[in-house]
Amino acid sequence: MSFHQQRNVGHTLPSPLTDKLRLYHVDMNPYGHRVLLILEAKKAKYEVLKLDPLRLPEWFRVKNPRLKIPVLEIPTEQGDRFLFESVVICDYLDEKYTRNPLHSKDPYVKAQDRLLIERFNELIKGSLECFDTNFAFGSEQIIQTLDIFEKELASRGTYYFGGNRPGMLDYMIWPWVERLYLLRCVNEKKFDERRSLFPNFADWGDQMQLDEVVKKHATSPAEYFDYYKNARAHAMGYYL
Repeated sequence: MSFHQQRNVGHTLPSPLTDKLRLYHVDMNPYGHRVLLILEAKKAKYEVLKLDPLRLPEWFRVKNPRLKIPVLEIPTEQGDRFLFESVVICDYLDEKYTRNPLHSKDPYVKAQDRLLIERFNELIKGSLECFDTNFAFGSEQIIQTLDIFEKELASRGTYYFGGNRPGMLDYMIWPWVERLYLLRCVNEKKFDERRSLFPNFADWGDQMQLDEVVKKHATSPAEYFDYYKNARAHAMGYYL
């Protein structure tokens, strides 16, 4: 069973790790959300230290001069080590914790999933632009990317991209899809009309929301809407 605790980062350097991982995370950051899902899926023991991106402590800047967020701190015999980039961190966790493997054992399928994660970057870019321009709905990048994933699910013939349960691809794209649901708060009718264009993807989203790992770190559409509405300019500044 996984175990984690959460607290805010202070100006004092945290104590060295012993038997758990440490994730440095910014509230509402979807890249950190990715890592949280994988930590939970792998049932790892970890703690979360929350960062204020506008007031990063000096010790964090020294340890992480590139100021990448999220950061995973890992205890080793040679001292605590750091990993950056959400994709790299999640791949590391899948290899380190062998229970509940998330990547396909088929090298070709694994490669295809990696390509789809890269392709999903188009949706990431489109969604951020959408949220940052008074929630202008219907970004062509979002629609085009969803169409690709709709067809991919149809071709696989499964509820999840990972088969009969969520896999790495499912969890890697979920944080941004969860945020897209805030668009229902903007125009419910238009959202549901768009949703009907992607029946497989819509069903996938419904199934993902029932997943215990997803529920552990879920945020409601209304909370996302309020967050982006009230802090768009600030929020867009730290998707690092």
